[in-house]
Amino acid sequence: MVIFRVILILIAFIVVLVLALTNSQATASAVHVFNKTYTDVPVAFVMLYAFAFGALCVGIFTLVSEIGLRSRLYRQKKEQEGLMEELRALRNASLEGEYPPKNPAENRTSADGGA
Repeated sequence: MVIFRVILILIAFIVVLVLALTNSQATASAVHVFNKTYTDVPVAFVMLYAFAFGALCVGIFTLVSEIGLRSRLYRQKKEQEGLMEELRALRNASLEGEYPPKNPAENRTSADGGA
């Protein structure tokens, strides 16, 4: 799946590069960005910057999602380790004894009648 994603990204970069090269002789346009106006900007640069901004936004959202998934996976692994430890303790506990088993010294004093 990762290879498929890398191939799609490479194809997208190639398409953008081809579009930029074919439109490099295109007419210039005016671009309005945050109350500023840039005149005589080639269309190829506008397309390239729009693509880069879109890729940056997708990267940020993916990073946030990845951090959330990794933290969830870490919590679930810790919970699984705790459950496995409890299962081991239950498997090793004697059938007549208590759970969790007490120290052997405490078991001897209770067997002596509490003395």
